[in-house]
Amino acid sequence: MAIEDFVIVGTAGHIDHGKTTLVRALTGVETDRTREEQERGISIDIGFAPFVLPSGRRMGLVDVPGHERFIRNMLAGAGGIDLILLVIDAREGVMPQTREHLAILQMLGVQNGVVVLTKIDVVDAEWLSYVQEEVRQELAESFLAAAPIVAVSSVTGQGLDLLKEVIEAQLPSVARKPRQGALRLPIDRVFSVQGFGTVVTGTIWRGTVRVGDTLELLPSRERARVRSVQVHGETVEQAQAGQRAAVALSGIRQTAHRGMTLGATDTYQPTRLADVQIQLLSDVTMTLAHRQRVRIYSGTAELFGRVLLLDEAELKAGESGLAQLLLEQDAVFEARDHFVLRTYSPMHTLGGGAIIDAHPSRLHRRHKVTVLEHLRRAQSGTLEERLLETLVQNPLQAPAALATVLNATSTEIEAALRTLVEEGALLPPESFGLYLPAVVVQSWQQGAMEAARAYLQKNRFDLWISRSVVIQGIKSLGASAKLAEAVLETLVQAGELVSQSDRVRLSGYEIALTPAERQLRTDLYEQFRALPMDPPTVSELETRYPGRDRVMKNMLRVLEQEELIVAVGPDQYMSLEAVREAQEKVRHLYEANGPFSVAQVRDELHTSRKWAVAFLEYLDRLKRTKRTGDVREYIELRQQADARSGGVSG
Repeated sequence: MAIEDFVIVGTAGHIDHGKTTLVRALTGVETDRTREEQERGISIDIGFAPFVLPSGRRMGLVDVPGHERFIRNMLAGAGGIDLILLVIDAREGVMPQTREHLAILQMLGVQNGVVVLTKIDVVDAEWLSYVQEEVRQELAESFLAAAPIVAVSSVTGQGLDLLKEVIEAQLPSVARKPRQGALRLPIDRVFSVQGFGTVVTGTIWRGTVRVGDTLELLPSRERARVRSVQVHGETVEQAQAGQRAAVALSGIRQTAHRGMTLGATDTYQPTRLADVQIQLLSDVTMTLAHRQRVRIYSGTAELFGRVLLLDEAELKAGESGLAQLLLEQDAVFEARDHFVLRTYSPMHTLGGGAIIDAHPSRLHRRHKVTVLEHLRRAQSGTLEERLLETLVQNPLQAPAALATVLNATSTEIEAALRTLVEEGALLPPESFGLYLPAVVVQSWQQGAMEAARAYLQKNRFDLWISRSVVIQGIKSLGASAKLAEAVLETLVQAGELVSQSDRVRLSGYEIALTPAERQLRTDLYEQFRALPMDPPTVSELETRYPGRDRVMKNMLRVLEQEELIVAVGPDQYMSLEAVREAQEKVRHLYEANGPFSVAQVRDELHTSRKWAVAFLEYLDRLKRTKRTGDVREYIELRQQADARSGGVSG
């Protein structure tokens, strides 16, 4: 029984260099499926076959077309390849499509491979030696510079056993696709099977697909249920990353097609904008201009859009630069996905690149230093650095989402989070309910203090500030309402702010007054203290300070902010000492006589009826007293009496 090895081997090379014949010799499978391919003797579309090594290890083998007219199909098959067989006809050596396929593979991030010289049965030893030397020179600057070169004949079988041994020897160095995490399967083929409905095939880039799963067709986000799964033509309960799978789906209302992605639900967010790093081929004869319309190949999708260069007017052969891709249709990207760029028309390969951020929040301003620095850090940093940079830009992301955003496994993300907490760069979730960068929390705290100071600058006679003002200052920097409340509390605990009910003030802050304002404030306060139970009303004060009513009212506001006077009515203030004394007398009045009238309070306080009514309504608002008919009760004392007697307040 074959042992499954989760690796995809692929072929690449110039047209008619023997790729499909080699696949047939290695696997026994004819990958040219259509009549046109068989009649013309060339591969037009991608072919697939199970490939079993002598050791019993089985993997998938992808055969891509070599003709330049079918580069689009070649790209659709090349995205999931782990180990490449670069096929070169020993009679012709390296040809144009050999170079283009090699460049494409390098841009797609393929790192392992074997060079296969085919048709050696029709060349002599001297010529073969010459071609081998030429090939080694051609590949000297590529990822295949040190790759083994194996000469074979698919007709006679010469060298095929050695090729299989060499392939097996390469497998330990191949990085396996992550089986953990959310399923991602770029679709390269769609067909219908009677009794099964729509079947999609592709290489699983991440995760596992199981019978019964509910998945999404992206970018449309239509949901479908997995009816059955096949790997190498065998029905299985599940398929994992690194395998080619055929997945039968039910519940699809629209037509699925190549270029779509089968993914886990509520995981992948389609995008039309991405931050990228672009690298042009060293031998390309064209330049890439700002806002140039191009074809973008990523996964199995062909996309159209424009390149927005961020720091250059154009890129020339061999140059690289930071840019944004502005797409004309929705796409599914992840950080560090590779892509290939081709001119819109006529089609020529320009270069390629990698995704830095699949979901930037906006179009960037060109030549902006902070943007360029952020992208460089996000592109080249370690996972910890990229994770921290991502959270700085969008601090509200959950750890589960970070794995998708950064194209890493959940285990890797969790380890990176722990490291950043230990280094002090991240605050643990115990602090705010999620991992937050320390610099972000500091910026939110600074935003709170700046919002408070800005308010006081505009309202110079205020000492206290509504909490909502400070909360809004934090929320404007990207914090949620809940986080903003938590950040405000950290400032209270640190002694930066003093909190009282629904308002706060800056610790140590005093209202700055001019000498004239300070004198008026003192005069007003003395008048309230001189007549504690019958102080002047605001209207009376206006007549005492003609032409100065506005500044007088501001000084009343200052005294109120300083908690030296209390507004007991819309036109009436009392000193704080008088309010406390009057409240205590009302309390004693109830203790001695029970429910009391306005007249009784008037007499007890030695004040007018007007002031007695105003003060009692003030106590009503504070829920100290409660009016019933013409009398009032002191609520706290009534409740205590009820508790002692076991009665219920009526």
